[in-house]
Amino acid sequence: MTTATTTFDSPFSHLLSSNYAASDSDVPLVKAIITSSSDTLRRLNSKVQKLQTALRELEQKRNSVQIWIDAHRALLSPSRRLPAELLSEIFAHCLPRDRNPNCSQSEAPILLGRVCRTWRQVSLSTPYLWASIHIVLPIRASRSVILSWIDARREGVETWLGRSGSLPLSISVTDWTSTSYGSRDDSITEWTLTSHGPRDDSVLEHIRLFLGCIFRRSSRWHTVQLHLNRDCTSMLLECWPWGGTKELPLLHTFKLRFLAGTWHSYPEFEYKWLAKAPRLQRLSLRHGDLGGLLEQQFAWAQISHLEFQARNIRLSSIIKVLRQCSLLQSLTVGGLGSRADTLPDSIQTISLPSLRSLSIAGQIGLADHASPVDVRNIFAYLDAPALRCLRVTVTSTRIASFGCIPFIGLLGPGNQIEELDINIQYDLLGNILSLLPNLSIARIRSRLLDDTLLRRLTPSPSQDEPLCPSLTQLYLLGHISITNDEHLLDLARSRWNSATLPSSHTTARHGGIARLVSFHVLLNRYEQTPSLQDQLQELRTHGMDIIFACWGETRMGPSYGQVVDEDNIDPYITYSRYSNQILSEMTRKHSWWLWD
Repeated sequence: MTTATTTFDSPFSHLLSSNYAASDSDVPLVKAIITSSSDTLRRLNSKVQKLQTALRELEQKRNSVQIWIDAHRALLSPSRRLPAELLSEIFAHCLPRDRNPNCSQSEAPILLGRVCRTWRQVSLSTPYLWASIHIVLPIRASRSVILSWIDARREGVETWLGRSGSLPLSISVTDWTSTSYGSRDDSITEWTLTSHGPRDDSVLEHIRLFLGCIFRRSSRWHTVQLHLNRDCTSMLLECWPWGGTKELPLLHTFKLRFLAGTWHSYPEFEYKWLAKAPRLQRLSLRHGDLGGLLEQQFAWAQISHLEFQARNIRLSSIIKVLRQCSLLQSLTVGGLGSRADTLPDSIQTISLPSLRSLSIAGQIGLADHASPVDVRNIFAYLDAPALRCLRVTVTSTRIASFGCIPFIGLLGPGNQIEELDINIQYDLLGNILSLLPNLSIARIRSRLLDDTLLRRLTPSPSQDEPLCPSLTQLYLLGHISITNDEHLLDLARSRWNSATLPSSHTTARHGGIARLVSFHVLLNRYEQTPSLQDQLQELRTHGMDIIFACWGETRMGPSYGQVVDEDNIDPYITYSRYSNQILSEMTRKHSWWLWD
């Protein structure tokens, strides 16, 4: 291809790119050249304008033809020929799997109805899409708008659930506030119903009507989660279908959470409604007065997943319940207390052959701190041969620390524990890990860790086999203050490089050491090694998920107090951001959504 160029003859050509200034005798000649060339430029601009106009006309015609073709081609689209039944099935897979769908135009099922008329018709006529919902009860608002908000939300929920036909329902409800209700002046912009001042009956009545549209469908409840404040919870006594007024024939999963710190204000709840739920298998109660329930007669034998989170739960009550839960697969108890309790004289083993996940948090009393065999030790009662996941956060009721592993009975030869999440005094960690040859995931939250434990986890020629040879994920989350980054880096490199087969996660059961693919450390200090991030990045380049979260400038440095870019996180996440992330992960780990 050749490029056409236009050249002009000028006596000044050799001076055009210089700093030469025209002399008085040169000025007339220069002006004549400019005038002649300007006429040529105008003619060329006129031609260009005509060609551009013609080009735009051609482009418009081309676009019209393209639209015409695309419109006809769409008539042949396979997606338009899908039967409504198949389209409904596809829509069902658009719903979130780990939670209920929000009332949002940006996600299914509402989003599906905004694509085209056909999709809208199909989505509105598919009951399954509307059989689950997450509802946020608007509480924080000025009084002038809160009533309209609640009413609008109630109408939306009525419409949503009305499309679900007669299918079983999955419903979760939460409110925006962490306080309970009272009243304030209408001029206050952020109005929160607090416990100070008289109750606002008009607002409470609208909330009662809102909850009523959910309770009226209690016969279709399958999965229900309620996270409410004090006054909303008190309304349950009025509109809840317990006391023999209604049946709960389909209820399978139920979670009730009161606000933390308010349990002293509650009367003891009525639990007769549980008898109306013959299919209930998953039960989670948090921050309430559990004494009434734990002492009542109930068909505990049908429960497969159980969670109790409260303050000072009596061990005797838990033991009484567990003796009836032979089918239990998951157990979470948070808040074991040391208050006066009537315990048995001797330990009778509770066999839980199906238990795979156990989470215990609270205080444990041992008469002899060197012996775990004690009627006040919940672990001493449990026999769980199928246990795979163990989460423990316990402290001693005595001034002295534990002189033994309280849950040693679960760590016997042949145990199959693969996941450990633990917060216990650090001097027991080495012995605990030595009893877990099949451990694959470890989250250690103990605040004190020493180099000895790191060395025992690090493969080296000086020892036959490191602790936990099957370990693939290690999280040191106790805000540790180990000052030598090299010990942590040695652990990471040796665990990454020691795998027998680089392309797979070899385990000790196959004659090798597993490759550590994830290693996260929460360090309660600033970075000590200037090249630390470069060394971590080298490991990431090879495929390792490795994070050392240290204090950053955003914590105490010159930018303290300014807004930090929320998107600038992993893998260079800061100490404070990662701490918050850990709390969220802990909440999710204990969530009933993950019971499957």
